Amino acid sequence: MKSAFSIEIAITLIHTLTSCSIDAFHIMQPKYSSNIILAASKVDDNNDIPEVYPLSRKKLMLVDEVKRLNISKGSYSSIGWSNRLGSVITPAAIPGVYTVDRPFYWNKIDVGCRCTIIQLSSEAKDGSKELLIHSPVGLDPPLIDAVTKLGTATHVISPNYEHVKYAYQWANQYPNAKIWGCPGLSDKEPEVKWTGEMPYGARPQGYNGHDETRHDNEMWDWEELQPIHIDIESNPFTGSAFFNEVVYYHTPSKTLLTTDLYWNYPRGDGVTNGQLVDELRTKGINISTDNDSSSWELAPEVGEIPLGSKLWGKVGMDKLFYPFYMNLMVKKDRRGEFERIARYITCSGWEVETIIPAHGDIVRGKELCRQVLEKHFNIQCDITSEEGPNVSRSTASYGSGPPELFN
Repeated sequence: MKSAFSIEIAITLIHTLTSCSIDAFHIMQPKYSSNIILAASKVDDNNDIPEVYPLSRKKLMLVDEVKRLNISKGSYSSIGWSNRLGSVITPAAIPGVYTVDRPFYWNKIDVGCRCTIIQLSSEAKDGSKELLIHSPVGLDPPLIDAVTKLGTATHVISPNYEHVKYAYQWANQYPNAKIWGCPGLSDKEPEVKWTGEMPYGARPQGYNGHDETRHDNEMWDWEELQPIHIDIESNPFTGSAFFNEVVYYHTPSKTLLTTDLYWNYPRGDGVTNGQLVDELRTKGINISTDNDSSSWELAPEVGEIPLGSKLWGKVGMDKLFYPFYMNLMVKKDRRGEFERIARYITCSGWEVETIIPAHGDIVRGKELCRQVLEKHFNIQCDITSEEGPNVSRSTASYGSGPPELFN
């Protein structure tokens, strides 16, 4: 009875999620001053971000970038778990990775959404940096100004079937930008002016010894931003892919970009990544409270999370949807490939030091990222080898996730 009830709730959750590409969700449009370009109550008169917490070198560089861009706290939108700095745009990783964090509402519940903007190494004709936009959110004048300040919007990616609602806005605002979708998205959203789609089964150079997937030469440098198509899922009620997501790895910053393959909703007290400490502690892994992903200047504590958001993230997604996806939506005949993808991302291919999910807190720190991904994918990496501690080797042992996975 309990299992049937959980499946029923998961079905309801899936049904509501499928409408996010139509009109069920909307991004809060904050009130803003016309003279505010990037983010947007000032901390003090000279706009300094106080050094309250211990900071790594990378974090100091991000704080410096905040000052360079004249970003201040809380003057764009209300500070909250889905936009902890309350900014139009926030530096997220070095080099050249920025996030656009937004409250995102479904039936008055803020489920959060994040777009990522990457400054590519290539230059536009005017000498500015080419920009790649991942998982576009709604455009407004401050965000348009911010994009202009960073470079030229050149590539816009809708990485799965659900993160496509605002692709048409970016296509219309930036007619010279190339608009890319995940496999099959152009048929589902024909009104968008698509340039093309990611190839089905996309893999980067060296994935399990294979060559890079052939792709449109109008795309970006795949060595700089590497894709993997999560071509292992099937909606048990329709027989077709549900998310059909492509995840990406930004090589220069060692950053993993996900939309719905991995999420990281905060626990109820609003402490940045406090839930990760709790979850890993249940596996006997102790993470210091001053780790590289705890609360800091650009990801401050925000107080109690609204009840609806908490129930959505920690019950709806973590307790109900996660086991439903892992045990029922991952195809039985593709679980071997799913494990290979998981191990490549976590253990043997990508050296992830930052995880930027579309939903929830950013995760920072190489060791913590590995531990988080091991738990999420229900795998375990062997991180010791004759070649040194930085080389990962997969093992046959699994973590404590859903017992059916990979069996």
